[in-house]
Amino acid sequence: MAFVDGVRVLDLSDERGLLAGRILADLGADVVQVEPPSGSSARLRAPHLRAPDGSPRPDASYLWEAYAANKRGIVADPDTRDGQELIRGLAAVADVVIETDGPAVQGPRGLDADELRALNPGLVYASVTAFGRTGPKAGYHAADLVVWAAGGPLDEHRDGDRPPVRISLPQAFLHAAADAAAGILLALRERDTSGAGQLVDVSAQASLGAATLGRVLADAVGDVNKDMAAGQALGAPRVDQSGSGSGTEAALKKWECRDGLVEFHIGVGPASGGFTNNFLRWMVAEGAPVERFAKLDFRTVPGLIESGEFTEADTAELRAAVAKHLATKTKAEIIEAAMAYKLLCVPIFDATDVRTSPQLAAREFFRTVGEGERARTLPGPFARIDADGYTLTRPAPLLGEHTREVLDEWLSAPPCPALRAVAETRRLPLEGLKVLDFSWVVAGPVIGRALADFGATVVRVESSTRIETARLMPPFHGGVFGPESSALYGTWNAGKLGVTLDLRSDAGRAVARDLARWADVVIESFSPGLMRRWGLDHETLRAEQPGLIVLSTSINGQTGPWSALAGYGNIGASLSGYQSIVGWPDRPAFGPYGPYTDYVGPRFSLAALLAALRRRDATGEGCYLDVSQVEAGVWFQAPEIADNADNGTVVTRMGNADREHAPHGVFPVLPDEHAYQGRRYVAIAVTTDAQWRALAAAIGRQDLLGDPALGSAAGRLARAGELEEAVAEWTSTRHAADVEAALQAAGVPAHVSASSADFCSDPQLAHRGHLVRLPHPLHGETTVEGPRYLLSDTPGVVRRAAPTFGQDNEKVLGELLGYDDERIKALVEQGVMK
Repeated sequence: MAFVDGVRVLDLSDERGLLAGRILADLGADVVQVEPPSGSSARLRAPHLRAPDGSPRPDASYLWEAYAANKRGIVADPDTRDGQELIRGLAAVADVVIETDGPAVQGPRGLDADELRALNPGLVYASVTAFGRTGPKAGYHAADLVVWAAGGPLDEHRDGDRPPVRISLPQAFLHAAADAAAGILLALRERDTSGAGQLVDVSAQASLGAATLGRVLADAVGDVNKDMAAGQALGAPRVDQSGSGSGTEAALKKWECRDGLVEFHIGVGPASGGFTNNFLRWMVAEGAPVERFAKLDFRTVPGLIESGEFTEADTAELRAAVAKHLATKTKAEIIEAAMAYKLLCVPIFDATDVRTSPQLAAREFFRTVGEGERARTLPGPFARIDADGYTLTRPAPLLGEHTREVLDEWLSAPPCPALRAVAETRRLPLEGLKVLDFSWVVAGPVIGRALADFGATVVRVESSTRIETARLMPPFHGGVFGPESSALYGTWNAGKLGVTLDLRSDAGRAVARDLARWADVVIESFSPGLMRRWGLDHETLRAEQPGLIVLSTSINGQTGPWSALAGYGNIGASLSGYQSIVGWPDRPAFGPYGPYTDYVGPRFSLAALLAALRRRDATGEGCYLDVSQVEAGVWFQAPEIADNADNGTVVTRMGNADREHAPHGVFPVLPDEHAYQGRRYVAIAVTTDAQWRALAAAIGRQDLLGDPALGSAAGRLARAGELEEAVAEWTSTRHAADVEAALQAAGVPAHVSASSADFCSDPQLAHRGHLVRLPHPLHGETTVEGPRYLLSDTPGVVRRAAPTFGQDNEKVLGELLGYDDERIKALVEQGVMK
């Protein structure tokens, strides 16, 4: 059986939520997409299919083709009484409803959560909105760029003297929609116990905090040195010791090769210095004159920098040698060397490179769905599963294609059973679940953190002698570097129990095997093959416990010619096409801030894992889930890949411009206490003719308001530069809060480009309780982000701060594994528990 076989989903969403239904459909749900008679607005979004003469078809969208695939489609007009009655009839027999208009629209229609749950008490009602359903910004006018600004990822993307720059493709609501799929699966699991549905309230703004590598927490923990907008520093500047170079200027990680660009960070420190040693070994083997540098151990270079033994002149000399070396290589040669020498160095792919990737071909990632003119190249499984958990069979529906068959099937179904008695206190969806978390940095720990929030007991295994990278990454409490001070580590490991364990020792691996026998779920993110060498691979573990679910997350997955390629999410962003589409058209690629696929992969991983749990609850069978960060990243570019397959289109950097709308940008305002290097910005995005008229009136440009050529999106796009100059002239004399307030009052999407201080003081996030203060044994108090989706009846809870090194060794070994005191003492004396 597919993972969520038998689940009926009524999808009322538009382009903001389509992905949630696509994820559930691929996991086996029967997803019915509802469109008005004129068709979904998603059919109008770029990129567009082409007419026979090659011109874009404004009524046919690759976005629709990608994210409405695998669904059935019906027509029902939600703004008429007959359409509303039809939707209510379908909702009465559905398990899930997904919508993106929120209570302000669905309430007057009689289609909001309270109305539909009154008809069907077991209904899970998922609402995906920009800021959430309630609160001071619930009624804000929003567009993808504006939400990106409000959620934090925009402000850190600064290329020199220009405004913060977004990823050139809409991404904000994709993060939120993927979160909605996980929230829905959590609510369904709880319903299996209680019989009752509930509301899943997803805020895109809250979802996006996860895409900042913890930077939104800088202000809360007092690290103004790494605050996204603060220009002051506490103490001396820190050397970037992260493997992705997340604290390093983006331009310093981009290099030219013979046929394109390369992503490579000259890493130092324990997390990535070893990879730089490997890179220098490659250069020496190729005859490059870098013997002086090759004699150094770059894991210790931060100390040499601090003592003055490694200077800026040394850095410049090394960079010149690296540039000369890479300039002689092709992309293919660089991939070959990365495999041979274990390098954190890969070519930067564009859409064609991604679509023709040998790795993705070997994993049969892309699938052709539909036949003839309806055939499309789309992403396949977002997790490789050694069970019958995934299905992809249908192209995106034609308008009303399945109306008759859906109505015949659904409306003939028996009414929902009467709600059985619900316990006075309903349990969290994952209460009683036992999880062993071997993962590290971000891509894996995010998954375990979500499980802990919703009731699972999660044991996090790490080592104090081989410190995991996230502990060495900012922001730090008080701005003071230290492995017990990272707020990044703190936010993604909150709620977990912590064990230190030397997995290189036989005794340490024996403890790990006992923990795996205790667990229902094992999560790991080591390099492919390492768990097998340790005897902790999924075949070995599941031979002893067939009901165990094992999830592996890595850059390229566990199979294929590039599976052994090492890397962080910046490598994943290179191989999935993101590094090439962030920046300005007249400047080199800038790339997304930090390890971008580390923010995308966990959302798909969590959905797959929760679906696998649903199947295990029904059958008792476990499974193995193999998630590739690159493949997850490609999912967020699925429309562009389909366009590339059909037409050869390659997306390029657009700065803050948009393919469909203008004016659309990030504009200067007067500096204030949150200004970075004296500059402060507001994001403004006009997406309708009415919004344009409101903006032109608000900025006092009656000449533009009265210009008939600007009355259409095409006319405004043709004069985008002129319009954005006019907007910038108006904003530059005002403060951010005044611009945001004035334009929102006029009905124009606008929001300050939020710094950490803005994020931490945001009244909407405060209303949602998104930032959670917790007692901390070393710092007195810490702050973490809360769950990214609010479940109305069984909300997630952050129960404790992330563990300090070995904080729960005795509890885990004694209480969970039943070891006696003598055995625990012996392990400590052997040096296993460190």
